[in-house]
Amino acid sequence: MTRYKLTFILTALLLLFTPSCSKDSFDFSPYHAYFVFDNSIHQNSVLQSAVNPLSPGVFCRIYEVTEGKTVYIYFESNQGGEPKPAKLTADEAKRSRMLGLYNKTGIIVGYGNLSSPAVLYAYDSQCPNCYRETNMMAYKLNMSANGIATCPKCKRKYDLNNNGLCANGRKLDKYRANCTGQLGILSINN
Repeated sequence: MTRYKLTFILTALLLLFTPSCSKDSFDFSPYHAYFVFDNSIHQNSVLQSAVNPLSPGVFCRIYEVTEGKTVYIYFESNQGGEPKPAKLTADEAKRSRMLGLYNKTGIIVGYGNLSSPAVLYAYDSQCPNCYRETNMMAYKLNMSANGIATCPKCKRKYDLNNNGLCANGRKLDKYRANCTGQLGILSINN
């Protein structure tokens, strides 16, 4: 067998046994996100309600605020009320964070109410349509109690309970999310 034939056969076998991309590989945002938060330390009640699979439809926006040298992570519920801050520990403050496109507007996390079992979603809090049109991170979505996020500029509505779908535009940028429980560790990445 010639070297050419052997190379061809080995290449063909390699391609045959290489796993293909799954359908949901393309469901997630191409943008980088990385966030790990241990709620057993902070016990933030807003986050607890959003990561409870028994209360689907409750979502919270997670964003960062720096005051002097102190870093706070804020949790804002779609059910109303004041955002609840959590002061990061020294070790947590050193850890890298990328709360979607822009740390100051953050990500939206919660369980959707349209599937059983409920699905944990993590979305970017920027309007994807306005962002792609202008390349500016100035379009923070407004959340409502019924699980709809609305862009104040273009007025598009996104269904947080249904994979971030939008009737008249591109759907929300979605990130991979995992949580070990209400008082556990929330991790978001892409």
